[in-house]
Amino acid sequence: MGMEKLIADLLATSPIGIAVLDSQLRYVHINHQLADSNGLSPEAHIGRTPRDVLPEAGPGLEAIMHQVMASGLAECNFEASAEIPPGSGCITYWNASYHPRFDKQGEPCGIIAMVEDISLKKRAELAIRVSNERIRKVLDALFTFVGVLSSEGVLLEANRAPLEQAGLELADVQGKLFWECYWWDHDPLVQSELQQAIARAASGETVRYDVVVRMKNDSRMIIDFMLRPLHDENGAISNLIASGIDITDRKQNELALQISETYFREVVESTPDGLMMVDQHGIIRLINTRMEQLFGYSRRELVGEKLSSLLPDDFRATHNSYVTQFFTAPSARGMANRKPLFAQRRDGSQFPCEIGLNPMQVGEEVLTLACISDVSERYYAKLELEKALQEKTVLLGEVHHRVKNNLQVISSLLSLQSRNATAEVNKALLDSQNHVRSMALIHQLLYERNDFSRIPMSVYVERLIHLLRDVSTGYGNHIAFSFQREGEEAYLELQNSIPFGLILNEIVVNACKHAFRPGRPGKVAIQMRSAASVVLQIRDDGQGCPPGVSLGHASTLGFQLLPMLSEQLKATLTLETAPDQGCCFTLTIPDLIRE
Repeated sequence: MGMEKLIADLLATSPIGIAVLDSQLRYVHINHQLADSNGLSPEAHIGRTPRDVLPEAGPGLEAIMHQVMASGLAECNFEASAEIPPGSGCITYWNASYHPRFDKQGEPCGIIAMVEDISLKKRAELAIRVSNERIRKVLDALFTFVGVLSSEGVLLEANRAPLEQAGLELADVQGKLFWECYWWDHDPLVQSELQQAIARAASGETVRYDVVVRMKNDSRMIIDFMLRPLHDENGAISNLIASGIDITDRKQNELALQISETYFREVVESTPDGLMMVDQHGIIRLINTRMEQLFGYSRRELVGEKLSSLLPDDFRATHNSYVTQFFTAPSARGMANRKPLFAQRRDGSQFPCEIGLNPMQVGEEVLTLACISDVSERYYAKLELEKALQEKTVLLGEVHHRVKNNLQVISSLLSLQSRNATAEVNKALLDSQNHVRSMALIHQLLYERNDFSRIPMSVYVERLIHLLRDVSTGYGNHIAFSFQREGEEAYLELQNSIPFGLILNEIVVNACKHAFRPGRPGKVAIQMRSAASVVLQIRDDGQGCPPGVSLGHASTLGFQLLPMLSEQLKATLTLETAPDQGCCFTLTIPDLIRE
């Protein structure tokens, strides 16, 4: 009965599906995880074979099981799938491992199946693949040159336009340092300038300049080149976005303008963006053909009208005040600080755009040249990118959730082992459980807060004390815990949270085990102060440490580990103790993140 109970407990607490089959491939044991994945109750499996339960996939699975029993060798980590329930169109995917069972004579007598339902993972991978393909199509449709770099300057992606212009395939440049690619390697000075620009962008700066690049048949093209840092949800720079627009014709026209003003109209009309000249009252003085195409108005209809007529109704009321503020202190402004701005066409439809403003003195009048770019494709591509990022965030949350579950399984196994252990072994297992729980709590908080970079220190201390309060009675004493925080909140990064949790766990558990005489109630008080550094004090009112006991030189493993864990935190740990006056540990941690 003890072994049957142990098997039943293991099946019930396992995070993956487990089944035991006899030599006739009939189910003997199966847990809820696998039964639910198969679409039936555990009771409905007992005595039946896989082909009875899964008519479509069962024969193939049984063939693998027969092979495992015949060879005596396990078949691990293979994928299987079936339509559950049949005819529903919903496919369930598994990652399975089959291990042979042996009788007392060493002969195969059945199968132990370990199966993980990976349907959610498969669907998430499909969704991300579809999203990435959609983004690729959008980028390839852009006439503008667009590339995605790592923060070190390695080219990860490029759209079709720059590749076709240079007669290249993506494989020719993907994975190479950007300044070593075909477009730039015609001139060492151009390569050096680009390398410096990448370093500036990697530090958070947006870099933009005109540059000559090499194209097909060793031809040259002048592009308006820009590098922008791309930040993740935590504000860290994850990638660099390179973009370029062919401005060869524009540059040539600008050179011609230095000879004669007669070419001004040609420059205005040849630009791919909408251009208009606006006076200090917001009246449109001049537009180009691209403006007519963008908004659906003729030149005659727009010149002399207010700029606000091109804006949605709910924005026109505040636009006049913006015009007044701008002409009070006119200065060049690039693309509305990258904030989304919507313009309105003649038919009432709206589109996202970017507007750059450049004031200029014409005689005694200050006019503003406004450059309007339709960024519809980029705007909606960004929405798709944000959606894909959200999906990946959900997957990361699932990873922390699974790690927490696995640690809880380890804790449950230690609890099972302690049932039949001696008192001394039972206390050792209880210590191990506490260590595992302190680590599992970190992943639980990361999952609950949906912030995978840090956890609030005070929340972690309170939750860990709550766990330790529940197990303190296992050491034979009634102990009261208290916690106080002074100052602003401090945060633990993921790499610091494990050693911090183990230090706090070791000190508090050591107090529960050794600080108080048997049967005597005690108190453990924890205080956190946050200023230039974070100071954590753990004080008990017990009998104090025996003579000669100090950090790093004690006979207990815990006291030997505390200095090493403190060093991982780059923190200092001190101990003050006196007979019958208890112990006071002081942990000082510099350079923690604070609100």
